[in-house]
Amino acid sequence: MAVLIVAREAADEIDALYESDEDAAADIDFLIEQLFEDHRTLEELCLPRDHFDFEPAFEIKRFGAAQRLGKNVYSAKLRSTADNSVIPYRLLVGFDAQRDRYHVLSIAHRNHAYDTRHPHFAELLRRYDDAGIPTYR
Repeated sequence: MAVLIVAREAADEIDALYESDEDAAADIDFLIEQLFEDHRTLEELCLPRDHFDFEPAFEIKRFGAAQRLGKNVYSAKLRSTADNSVIPYRLLVGFDAQRDRYHVLSIAHRNHAYDTRHPHFAELLRRYDDAGIPTYR
């Protein structure tokens, strides 16, 4: 059975987000809570697709740049529970397929979430390694 783990740094990022965008932070917290409870959706989290039937709705995709480095990272794009608009933050999740564990590694603003030159990307890779998720080649 799949397990969801939230990295301390990601939890801290959510807490900090409450100061600047309370609605987005609440939606992210709500999604994480729902994934803790909905094992069926959690089991399928590594399958890129839209989850518009889920509350809150979200889309999961492979993070191509990280995957090319052997890091099994996915990006979740959430929709607001208030008006169904896409929130400007991405949930970056590492998947340890050997242990069936999903690790919420980071919350990143969409403006730099996928920028491999941004310091956030190096931090994401560090958190991935710190979580003990294997690098796949």
